[in-house]
Amino acid sequence: MKKATAIIICLIVVFTSASCVRINNITNTETTTVTKTVTEKQTAAADFTVPEPETTVIPETTTEPETETTTVQTTIPKPEHSDMYIKGVSTEMMVEYFAETVLSAEYARDSGHKVLVQKWNKPVRYYIHGINYNSTDVYYITEFFERLNRIDGFPGAYRVNFGESYNLEIKFCTRLELQAKTITVDETCAAFTSFTFNTATDEIQNGTILYCHDIPRDQRQSVIQEEILNCMGMSDDTLLRTNSVIYQYSNYNTADEVDMTLFALLYSDRIKCGMNREQCAAAIKEIYY
Repeated sequence: MKKATAIIICLIVVFTSASCVRINNITNTETTTVTKTVTEKQTAAADFTVPEPETTVIPETTTEPETETTTVQTTIPKPEHSDMYIKGVSTEMMVEYFAETVLSAEYARDSGHKVLVQKWNKPVRYYIHGINYNSTDVYYITEFFERLNRIDGFPGAYRVNFGESYNLEIKFCTRLELQAKTITVDETCAAFTSFTFNTATDEIQNGTILYCHDIPRDQRQSVIQEEILNCMGMSDDTLLRTNSVIYQYSNYNTADEVDMTLFALLYSDRIKCGMNREQCAAAIKEIYY
């Protein structure tokens, strides 16, 4: 009932308003007809909204033309020499130096024993002790190991203190103690190196370097470097290179560029423990040229 009543009331209101407008128009003069027409148009304009025409937006679709991808393969020419190359030292010479110093051993040289590549594959922990050594000797040792530590592939070496575990003993001793280690050492020998290796893998496990405490001052650095290189796997002295630190008849030089390059070749990831001369020669030709 409430809804019906409301509708009726609204109809009445609308109707009354319309009637009022017509009554007023009748009482006016004939010229009001124009006014009526204008009024009706005004009223209609207020109550009626002309709908805007509907517009349909069609999304534009664009198809990009297919493009063919062409891969151009470029071949980078091999440089004339590798980064290791030393002017004046041919690949053949380096192969020979390597075989002489790495694939041989000083005290097995005349026995016909065939030596394979042997090197450290774990960090070297060295302990320095003995008699009559000084801070200069320690400097020579630690500084040279720092140089070796910068070689790619070398597992690294660091000094340990008394009571700590070590796998390389570096000892300054008397000449009698040195001679007592092996019958192959004579009275002119100033130092001696030995190491043990795993016969299955040819990896060096531990080593010992003995230095006579009375080595002349001007020879100490050369002897120290020579024995360290021997113990790291360059186990034989060279007869071919008179200016090498590991020259058999020592001119008491320090390690030069060729010595360090030989060490870098030894610890390259292309040279594996247990490799023979032919295998090493093939690898060196790819690394050094």
